[in-house]
Order: sequence, then structure tokens, then C-alpha cells
Amino acid sequence: MPELTTKGRITKLLGKYQLTTGQRLTPRRLAHLAGVPKDLVYRLDAGLARYVELEALARLCQVLGCRVDEILIWDGLPEDPTNGASNAEFNQSF
Repeated sequence: MPELTTKGRITKLLGKYQLTTGQRLTPRRLAHLAGVPKDLVYRLDAGLARYVELEALARLCQVLGCRVDEILIWDGLPEDPTNGASNAEFNQSF
């Protein structure tokens, strides 16, 4: 069964942020700008967060300029043999 994960996603999105803006953003600074606890950012990146408020997730996405499905990823989602839908296509459908 697929599992919802966030492991490594914050690091990748921070890199994407730096590429698009030219500014380096640390996890601590991200937490400050989004108004969320820094521990939440670190737990999300480690894949250890068990509970995330939707408002906090929305604020992180707003600062990073991303969508929720770029932070929350279905890990281990098998390809659907009936239509060939992959994990990326599944995430795009939401």
C-alpha cells in the first residue's frame, strides 16, 4: 500500500527556490517566513512529521511558491496497469 511521505521534499524545494530566485533560503529562515515552528520544517524534511496543520502547509507552499503535492508525495504508488498512470500523474490529478 502506498504511503504518504515528505522525506527530502523540503530540501529539494529549497534548491528549486534558490534556482528561481537566486536567493538562498535555509530551513530555519523558511520557518520564520512561513510563521511555522522550525521543528516542523525539519520533521517534514526528515519524513517524520505525523501531523501537519493545513494552514501551516499552505503557508510553507506560499513562501516556496509550490503546490501541496510537491511536499506531500505518495511513496510506493504502483503504476496502474489499466491506464499507465504513474506517481507523478497521480499527484497532478489532485
